[in-house]
Amino acid sequence: MDLLVKDAIIVTQNRERSIGRGDIAISDGKIEKVGSRLKGPSHRTIECGGRMLAVPGFINTHCHIPMSPLKGMLDCVGLEEFLSATSDFDRRNSKESVYYSSILGIMEMIRGGITDFVDFYYDEDAVKAAVEALSYKAHLAWVTLDRDKTTQRGDPISNAERFVKSVAGNKSVEPMIAVQGVYAAGKETYSTALDIAKENGVMTTTHISETQQEVKECKKRYRTTPVGFLDRIGFLNKRLLAAHCVWIKRKEAALLSKCAGVSYNPTSNMKLSSGVSPIMDLVEQGANVTLGTDSVASNDSLSMLNEMKYGNLVQRICRGSYALTAQQTLDFATLNASIALGSGAGSIEAGRPADIAILSPESFQGVKGREINWIVYSAGRDNVVATIVNGNVLYYNGFNEKARALGKKAERYLEAKKGNKSSGSLSKEQRESK
Repeated sequence: MDLLVKDAIIVTQNRERSIGRGDIAISDGKIEKVGSRLKGPSHRTIECGGRMLAVPGFINTHCHIPMSPLKGMLDCVGLEEFLSATSDFDRRNSKESVYYSSILGIMEMIRGGITDFVDFYYDEDAVKAAVEALSYKAHLAWVTLDRDKTTQRGDPISNAERFVKSVAGNKSVEPMIAVQGVYAAGKETYSTALDIAKENGVMTTTHISETQQEVKECKKRYRTTPVGFLDRIGFLNKRLLAAHCVWIKRKEAALLSKCAGVSYNPTSNMKLSSGVSPIMDLVEQGANVTLGTDSVASNDSLSMLNEMKYGNLVQRICRGSYALTAQQTLDFATLNASIALGSGAGSIEAGRPADIAILSPESFQGVKGREINWIVYSAGRDNVVATIVNGNVLYYNGFNEKARALGKKAERYLEAKKGNKSSGSLSKEQRESK
């Protein structure tokens, strides 16, 4: 075996949601066996001492990772002001800036036990280079919108189609096509993006009903809500990951059950005062709810541990103390997300991808028998000891020398670019790094 995770408290997230003490044998990027006292030669062992928790890696289903330099820069703004500020940032961005910003964002996610993510941006080939440089994996969705509303170089639809075709068969990256939202994309853009996605067998994602203003303008233009409009043109389907879904009615929650999943982004929605997604309506209507951080510009963090806690508690304010259990919330961040993306991860079982986070509680006595509650309500980034992606240990009480050097280089580059107009393209080293 390539890796043995030994004597861990295993939060399997299997059908029975069983939790038990044991070992995890990993070979060729997959979980080979889960059991007690597994033996055999191992290239590497992570000793958990009967107190560390092995949890399926968290999956961030909605973010804009190249916006990492905007962390902590925006406050007391709504979505319209936010989009205006970030459009100016996007306009000045270069592929090199996107690459280095993505390096820092990915390292933050790895540090927090996140093993896969859905990015929603342009210049996704630069994000892909960052993913490969850190031996990570991702679902990268090139964003499309009407040409008169874009800051991209070239035509967004053509850019997205080129990217999807160029990434076909890649082992680290699954391409997707994103559409910004009904406030920036008309029927033709949505329909063309959907056609290209179908032709290439990839998923789509889009922002839906994030604000009251978006819904109001959509009703004025199409005489229906964003959910109604997208359902009318066939965009709501089992290959769509819908983001936000804040201002929706109960009957629309039923329509959203047609989708692969809904990405719930509680922290971002709270910071921008967009509102609170009616998650319990979505759950009750059969929608597959997942979790996302959104960008650091509207969140200031890429922590799925934070997202689970805040996402759970805000539902209790809206629907009462029995609204959402800790187990349901952990499902959002792991198994549900895997189902939405068709990735096969999300649980610790033989044959699954070896995507695992190892968490160490300060005092195991306070966690024993309450493991799920501790993960959702108590754990933070400092509790993450290791992050394993496709069987590779990307973080273990620190990054390896290569990753640390890359992170420092990214920090220096972005610091030098502050206040300057970004330009340039990826170097040969960045394009070919793996």
